[in-house]
Amino acid sequence: MKKLITLALALVMALNVLAFGSMAEEKQMRVACILSGPISDMSWNYTAHQGMLKIEAMGAEIAYQENVENSALPDCINTYASDGFDMIILSTNSYEEASLPIVQDYPETQFIIINGQTTAGNVTSYAVADEDQGFMQGFIAATLSKTGKVGFLGSMEITPILNGSIGFEQGAKFANENVEVNSVMLGTFTDVAAAKETTTAMIANGVDAVAPMCDAAALGVVEAAEAGNIVAVASGEGQETIAPHAVPVAVIKDTSILYAKVYEDFLAGKLTGDTGVLKLGAADGIVFLSDWYEAGNALSDEVKAQIVAAYEKLVSGEVAVKLG
Repeated sequence: MKKLITLALALVMALNVLAFGSMAEEKQMRVACILSGPISDMSWNYTAHQGMLKIEAMGAEIAYQENVENSALPDCINTYASDGFDMIILSTNSYEEASLPIVQDYPETQFIIINGQTTAGNVTSYAVADEDQGFMQGFIAATLSKTGKVGFLGSMEITPILNGSIGFEQGAKFANENVEVNSVMLGTFTDVAAAKETTTAMIANGVDAVAPMCDAAALGVVEAAEAGNIVAVASGEGQETIAPHAVPVAVIKDTSILYAKVYEDFLAGKLTGDTGVLKLGAADGIVFLSDWYEAGNALSDEVKAQIVAAYEKLVSGEVAVKLG
């Protein structure tokens, strides 16, 4: 009887352990993302959304809000945090200043700032090497330019875009030290018409190869390039469908890879707040060349090889963008 009682108690304990383990396994993490633009932009917000889908595939419940202006950010953060989301990802460092006073009210929530500089307490920042994307865009634009005049169209004067502009100039000069570089900040992520108008003005001044780094507004850049019969080096997948004769290739910045890493680090307990800002770029597979598009098929094998060789040097560290 004593043995039977002991066995029965052991069985009950085992069942309790299994039940507890099952409950722990069933706890689903909830991850929200706040986006500055539409997920249809074929650029920054599109790849962010793809990253959220990767997080969902890893077992999390996800939610996201598109086109959130800085003025609406506090309400958006309060909504997700009050609803008990375990992690909230702010998709751009343009949210950083406005978010910091609010995140302190939710110490149990992990906040991630993409391209941010703050890493302390319940806030961790991850950065993308926008300068790597800019470098390759500049190299390709200068390599394909016939007039020796190339143009970079950024969104806002924020660190990631400024870094992209610096990379663009250095990449263009790496291809042709005599190239004339024209850089413009549009002051918008989403105004397609303004981007198209500015690009058209560049074309009128002799620029014959352009590259956008301005999220949804990039569609205006490639539209103007198509209409003006010049080259556009795309910044995301799908932009070539709008300008099939202008876009030979894209330099893609796939932040979905970064989003997946953020969530992996979160699950592994690596977001301690004192790890520093982790920056990923070409060497990490975040920045890469697309396949050659229809317009790229007209390029010679020699020119294509030059472009690929420059990218390989960027990946290996043989060349690097100098910031600051």
